[in-house]
Amino acid sequence: MTKMILFPTDGSATAKAAGRIAADIAKTEGDSVLVLVVSERADFGGMEDEAVTESIARYMEGVAKDAAAELERAGVSASPEVVIATKVDEAILEKAIEVDADMIVMGTHGRGGLSRAVIGSVADRVLRHSPVPVVLVPLKDEG
Repeated sequence: MTKMILFPTDGSATAKAAGRIAADIAKTEGDSVLVLVVSERADFGGMEDEAVTESIARYMEGVAKDAAAELERAGVSASPEVVIATKVDEAILEKAIEVDADMIVMGTHGRGGLSRAVIGSVADRVLRHSPVPVVLVPLKDEG
């Protein structure tokens, strides 16, 4: 039975490092990977600019397709998906439940101290609330 790895990405170097780990796990286990890009709504002072939201989502579709293609080149079955949401962490968790993911593999951005306390961490919130195991991949200096 093929299992499902959910790989949320934003196209960053950290996310690409997580993609390599997702590929390694998928190849070892024979899993497929759902590449998820969450495109945030363009909300300006409580008003959404739908044209901007759609434009960003179209751009992010390319990010998802590129990440899926990279996984395919590594020999992994992968499919891209873009969702538009207000809260990235909630969208990731909802998708994990929807697709019955067996695990989530995602990058961290390594913020610490006051920055993390003020901004928060999508990866941290996913880790704390996920119904499935989460593999968090930090970016090392060498990428």
